[in-house]
Amino acid sequence: MTDSRKTDLIKAALSPHGRPWLAVVGQVPATFLANAAWADSAAAAIGMTVASGLLTAATWWGAAGTHPARRIHATITTGAATAYLTVATFADPLGEAELSVLAIGGATLAASWNIRKVMRGNPDAVAGGKSATDAETGLLAKSIGQAKLALRGEPKVEPNKVTAPYKITAPGELTNDEISRRLQHIATELGISPNAIRIRADADDASHGEFVFVPKDMLVDGAAWPGLSSMGGSITEPIQIGIYEDGAIEQLWFPADPAAGRNATHFGAFGMNGSAKSTGMTFAIMEVLSRDDAIVWAADPAKGMQTFGPLLPYLDWVEMTEAGGNAMIDALTHVITARANELGRHGFKNWTREAFEKLAMPYMVVWIEEAARFFRNGTEMEGLVMEARSAGISVIVSLQRPSATSMPTDVREQLGGVICFGVKGSTTADMALPDDVREAGARPEAWENRKPGYNYLVAPGVDDDRYASPARTWTPVPDATITATLAQAPQTPAGPTTTNAAGAAYANRTIHTAGAPLTSAAITTTSDGEDVLMGSYDDIELADSELAHIDADQDIPPAASTWSFGQKPQVEKDDSQEKAVARLLAYLEELRGDQRETVGPKDFAPYGKGSTTGRSRAWVSEQLGILADAGMHLAETDQPGVYRLLYPVMSEAA
Repeated sequence: MTDSRKTDLIKAALSPHGRPWLAVVGQVPATFLANAAWADSAAAAIGMTVASGLLTAATWWGAAGTHPARRIHATITTGAATAYLTVATFADPLGEAELSVLAIGGATLAASWNIRKVMRGNPDAVAGGKSATDAETGLLAKSIGQAKLALRGEPKVEPNKVTAPYKITAPGELTNDEISRRLQHIATELGISPNAIRIRADADDASHGEFVFVPKDMLVDGAAWPGLSSMGGSITEPIQIGIYEDGAIEQLWFPADPAAGRNATHFGAFGMNGSAKSTGMTFAIMEVLSRDDAIVWAADPAKGMQTFGPLLPYLDWVEMTEAGGNAMIDALTHVITARANELGRHGFKNWTREAFEKLAMPYMVVWIEEAARFFRNGTEMEGLVMEARSAGISVIVSLQRPSATSMPTDVREQLGGVICFGVKGSTTADMALPDDVREAGARPEAWENRKPGYNYLVAPGVDDDRYASPARTWTPVPDATITATLAQAPQTPAGPTTTNAAGAAYANRTIHTAGAPLTSAAITTTSDGEDVLMGSYDDIELADSELAHIDADQDIPPAASTWSFGQKPQVEKDDSQEKAVARLLAYLEELRGDQRETVGPKDFAPYGKGSTTGRSRAWVSEQLGILADAGMHLAETDQPGVYRLLYPVMSEAA
């Protein structure tokens, strides 16, 4: 029992908590022996003083790689201990004053080291249940697999945001790309949303980067639309569409600004049903319409009235059918050439405010909603997006999923800006956003359509650090508010260059006036390419004169023929399809006479009644595809919607 107690006392004395106290007690015999040996030696006094200073300095130097607080604590302790040893040696080691200083000062220093030890080892002593060291080790070990990272500085703590700089401590074994792929694990470890954590890699040092943590979603409540940012201003000013998670304004630019190193930009707007993609883009279009040097052309063959309703009177040209949209796209081919030539003649490399004032040529934004329908039916936009920017035209291509089957890759490559709302799955997110933005932590698939208006904005002029930062467009406003606001906006004409180049399609466009917009009626395209207004009778008012010839008491005439279920109705043979195909083949023969090498749907414009075939663009695209499959008149090329014109040789009759 006695031996066991003695062993316990020895272990306690030699434990990390007992060592500081042993050092204090050890000062008494040390000073007594030093006094006995050197009390009368001036050289010894000088030597011990110098040694004390050197030892204190060595402590500061040797602790350079430790935490600053530990370095300071160790240096003060060494300085105090060596100073007491020197003074007590040449005074009175057992004097009352000396022993009092040792008891009070030594006990204080020893206790401070005990407290430091307890705080470092006690998991309840730090908020969150872990010490700084344990938290760092636990986070990296569990999320990365093993601790190959270390913090390279104190985290920067802001309201609802923590930025923690890191360094890779195992070069060659870990990269920033691998870290980005583990963000989901880190988010799980911290118990936060996957969208609440991202990384910013150091552009100059591949072993450095920053974790950015935003624990609370500050966009949940959204932000009320503050009104137009620059009524009557210029399109060269930023377009404001919402807010970022830290409250900063989400903004973008359309025209080029050589001074800022920014090119004119086309945008891809991507997002699944219910992600509020169209609503969000409406705010951008309202901003454009409020500027005195810009106009908007828009097409939506699927939800025209739902998308454009309150904007109709203020859009310079709007089409709500596929045939109308194709006519607009075809006209743009001529508009681009005419505008580019006119700008070049006057020495303008890009559209500028000066070009507008001198040439009466406003900047154009072309908004194509549900663009996938156009692409599926053979509409060609590659040339449009490749050439439009230099002519002062930005195109917004809006669709749900920017896959190769929904949009040609050549078009997608020309979209310098992306506004990505919630999407369905990581595959779609990979298509919509650049690789580096995805690697930095952008996760639109986490929202899907559960958080309408949430988006990531990637565009020239936007700070790179913002690319992976979630934003949300303004809270939707009533149609009446939009109409009333835009009624105060300037009505800018398209100008002679654009008007003349757009031709008859533009001149014959539908003009929507304020106060008389369509309501629930919709426009659809028949199989013959005609545009027909469809809607309930409540939506259509007829003049009394149009009803005067109708006799309400007149009997309904008998049917010309009857049929019953199970029997095929008897109808006359319709040979209009055969005639349309014949006209198409005849036109191909004309193109052969002109020695044409390729042909596409655009060569048959305009469409509908009175055109080359009398049919819609969709019909022409389908027939060209059938002929290409047959391999007699046409052959496929590498370009979607473009076919090689074949020259078949008829064999002579025997």
